[in-house]
Amino acid sequence: MVSNATTRWTKPTAVLSTVLALYLGYKALQLLDHQRRQKAIVPSPTSPVVVNHFQFVKVNGKQLRIAHIPHALGSKVPLLVFIHGVGGQIEQFEKQIEYFSLSTHILAIDLCGYGASDVPESFDYYTTGAYVEDVVSLLQRYKSEDTVVICHSYGCTIGTHLYSRLAASETLNNSIKAMVMIGPKAVITEHEAKGRAQLAKTPDWVVDFARKLDRMGGIHSKSVNRLLHASAGEDLRRKQLRWNKASRTSVLRRLMAGVQWPTPGDFHRIQCPLLLMSGEDDRVCPAVNAEQIYTWCRGTNDRIQSPFIITNAGHLPMLEKWEHVTPIISSFLIKDCGMTTMDPAWQITKKCEEENKWSLKNTEKWMNTPIISAPVGKGSGKFRAMKVLRQIDRDHSPSAFLAKHPEVGFIIDISSKEPSYRTTDFEATSITYTKLPTVSKIPPSREDVNRFIAHCKACWEEKPGVEIAVHCHYGFNRTGFMLCSYLIQEQGYSVAEALRDFEVARPPRGIRHDHFKGELYLRYEPPKQLKA
Repeated sequence: MVSNATTRWTKPTAVLSTVLALYLGYKALQLLDHQRRQKAIVPSPTSPVVVNHFQFVKVNGKQLRIAHIPHALGSKVPLLVFIHGVGGQIEQFEKQIEYFSLSTHILAIDLCGYGASDVPESFDYYTTGAYVEDVVSLLQRYKSEDTVVICHSYGCTIGTHLYSRLAASETLNNSIKAMVMIGPKAVITEHEAKGRAQLAKTPDWVVDFARKLDRMGGIHSKSVNRLLHASAGEDLRRKQLRWNKASRTSVLRRLMAGVQWPTPGDFHRIQCPLLLMSGEDDRVCPAVNAEQIYTWCRGTNDRIQSPFIITNAGHLPMLEKWEHVTPIISSFLIKDCGMTTMDPAWQITKKCEEENKWSLKNTEKWMNTPIISAPVGKGSGKFRAMKVLRQIDRDHSPSAFLAKHPEVGFIIDISSKEPSYRTTDFEATSITYTKLPTVSKIPPSREDVNRFIAHCKACWEEKPGVEIAVHCHYGFNRTGFMLCSYLIQEQGYSVAEALRDFEVARPPRGIRHDHFKGELYLRYEPPKQLKA
């Protein structure tokens, strides 16, 4: 005979068990449906620049995937070392690798357990100290007198301990000349500490199941939304979902068991120039962490930058807002750290110092360049970007231009040298020629832009409604910069809108040099920086 007490005990238990079973069954069905739908999601291809330089190297008993891209200038330029965070991999820095590989050496690392690197069983491989030793070994292999460490999230923890490790060593040369920390972690709250302690006790299969539930909703799941800003596009969301799936629970648990978070003293020891950056809406490592590190360091490091807070960005600003983040890093290294030899403008200028603009190669390039763009701008203030005219060319000489383009009332020549055509051919015609020279290969200065804008306004006051044709040599970089600056300052375009409209009008790529685009973002949409 069953007692009343036992009956009272078993009934609620049975009800709860049934409810739990139904709930888990429902979630399992949702999960199966979600997995079926996710098969339609095709991951975006990785940057060819990164893919073409992957290699595997043996480091401290395991194999790591790295991307090493040497630069032709050798010891004249620094080595940029990219260190990702928990759940990350090399591809998260693909935009920065693409940009900086054109001007300096690159070393990017898939940390042990991540990306395509080995996933050993032993917990010993996943301590902070072990990760630091892996980077030390790679720096001994790919030596540089000037090393810049660019790290993200937990990678900032590794970078901080790496600096201390090299600074304290009597046998190793501390070649770290600058550091960039994106989304760093300064303080572990009591709640976070308890969560990590609980994670260490929880079986992998339980955590795996919870993570699968967290990914329900695919590219708009909590798993993805936690890391990205609400405005992030589908392409980036697909990548983040792929990275989330690739991140192993066993690696996460081992890493957390051996993590050694930096202390204020560890940050104090950093004496090289330090750039801090955070996404304004970062929910993983909120911007307050960068602010705290800045507060700790500014008393002992007078070369620390006030943190940059990137708007409309979550935990991955280097991908979500790469067009803002990359120019900030570039400006910091070139202007604040004195690494002028990695300035694209410097390198291009040096390379072209003795170049003959009308050599056989450049003549062929000029011949293959489209003559003139579609109209750029709105209202009556429209421009035409074009390549420089040439006196002896049948299709693009002064007389040919006059015959083909009656809509053009002015030609503004912003090239640095005397043009390859007779400007006097436009005297007493419907076109007025003006020379406003700018330096080749370098973004026009603010003074250059303001002079250009003032002249354009005077032109349209004189002849309302006509179009203004502008050229440098090929009509892409300096010309595009001038026209985009006008669109932004005078016609209310955003930088992205101006670049897009110019690219559409002036195919195939609009402004070709990335440092020109970066200067537009720095000049017209400067990131928010905390006051010192």
